[in-house]
Amino acid sequence: MNRFHVLPFFSFAALLWSYDPAVAQSASALEAARTALQANELAKAAVLLEPLTSADSKDAAAFCLLSQVRLAQHNTPEAVVQAEKATALDATKPAYFSQLGVALGQRIGEVDFMEQAVMSGKLRKAFATAVELDPNDISGLIGLARFYTFAPEIAGGSLEKAKEFAQRVQHINPVLGEIELGNIAEHDEQYAEALGHFEAAAKRNPADAWTQHLCGRTLAKLGKKNEARARFETALRLSPGLDAAKKSLAELDASLP
Repeated sequence: MNRFHVLPFFSFAALLWSYDPAVAQSASALEAARTALQANELAKAAVLLEPLTSADSKDAAAFCLLSQVRLAQHNTPEAVVQAEKATALDATKPAYFSQLGVALGQRIGEVDFMEQAVMSGKLRKAFATAVELDPNDISGLIGLARFYTFAPEIAGGSLEKAKEFAQRVQHINPVLGEIELGNIAEHDEQYAEALGHFEAAAKRNPADAWTQHLCGRTLAKLGKKNEARARFETALRLSPGLDAAKKSLAELDASLP
């Protein structure tokens, strides 16, 4: 849910950059910070963003990017603060609200029950706002699907609503949609159904290690341990550093007589 695609920005403002050195320099620094984040050079990205996120800055994009950096640094309180600044400065960008939802989603597991109750409403609202701004915002749709999947019923959780949003994801991106539908079925302990969705996603994108891991995880829950092992090993061939697959394989080995 914390992946964003950076789209080209074409507007009259872009034409002005060539005439305004300060704006051009800011844009260059922002792109350099984004490149550093993509390379996992988190300290470098943070330093590059410092002058763009000063107390008097109005650069919403810079605050959103700093939120992503803080999240990668596991500093969830700061990630939330920076995302909130981005949405306050520019309430027209769905990506800013999706980032706020992602940051809140990471933060909510670190606070006590009372704070979770308050934070869950903010989380849902952030993703809902992203989808209101853009009905095809993938991050917002996935965020809502997961909110309704994992929130307790008393807090508004609903697997039916979760499926509705997952199906909307499926219409836009079939692979991600199948994964979300699989997640919902797995949460409902409908493991055979979940496997069907994960298999469909893997068939569409056989080189994706995470999807192979999801298939293996579900096969293990179905008691098909040999098939599960094969999927975990496939996932690790595709992505040797995939910690989730390493952990699942170790747990599988530990469960064998």
